[in-house]
Amino acid sequence: MANKILIISLTLLVCSAGLAEGGKQNSQTDPNSIFLLGPGTLITVKPYKGMDPTIYPIPVITAVSTPFYFSIDTAACRLFSDSNMTFDIIGKLRLDGYYADKSDDFEGMHDRNMTVDVGGEFGISGDWGNLYARILTDALGQHDGQEYRLTYAKPFKFEKAKISPSAGVALLSSNLADYYYGVRDDEARTGRPAYNPGASVNWFVGLDANYQLNDDWTLLTSITYYWLDSDIRNSPIVNKDYTISILAGAMYRF
Repeated sequence: MANKILIISLTLLVCSAGLAEGGKQNSQTDPNSIFLLGPGTLITVKPYKGMDPTIYPIPVITAVSTPFYFSIDTAACRLFSDSNMTFDIIGKLRLDGYYADKSDDFEGMHDRNMTVDVGGEFGISGDWGNLYARILTDALGQHDGQEYRLTYAKPFKFEKAKISPSAGVALLSSNLADYYYGVRDDEARTGRPAYNPGASVNWFVGLDANYQLNDDWTLLTSITYYWLDSDIRNSPIVNKDYTISILAGAMYRF
């Protein structure tokens, strides 16, 4: 499974490289073609018992060559766009899950793997903000489930900065929630009964911000906080009622 994820990830990176090359070639004539790249750090706080926060050093990338774009963990193709509506086909890396050997509390559990989800996203925007509706399904046969997400964001632009607070709700299908937060029959132990949370609803808030230092460099940060469904919080392998994702980095415009 790790090999499949590696292949998909490399494919996304190759695609992004192609987008970047197209963006660099067209950047002098097409304002919609851009390529930015730099170092970044992703910190995730997961709700599992005995699991420390995870730190991923990652490249921070934005590559656009209409109708394609790539940004950090998402590759997409824009199929439709007008003055205030868009529809994209997307692929997104899901970093949920754990390695069971990272915590004594998970003795006898099987690993829960990352995967790549694919689907579509419809967006509508106006002076009031931006509203996005997204449907994703597992592309690699890990959780075999779906996520349905509704997000509202309101961007605020300043001279050199942009701040975009957001809020929304994510519905996890029973397969998805059971895979990442459930306990299978063969994993049950004393004090850890078999458990299936079923379909779950998580609420979240987020804040994206970037600051343009000069013509070449942009600083960015993104924070997302999730309140977990009570059925997830009641899982015997969970001891937090939230998850947090924090991204910070810098990008250079080529």
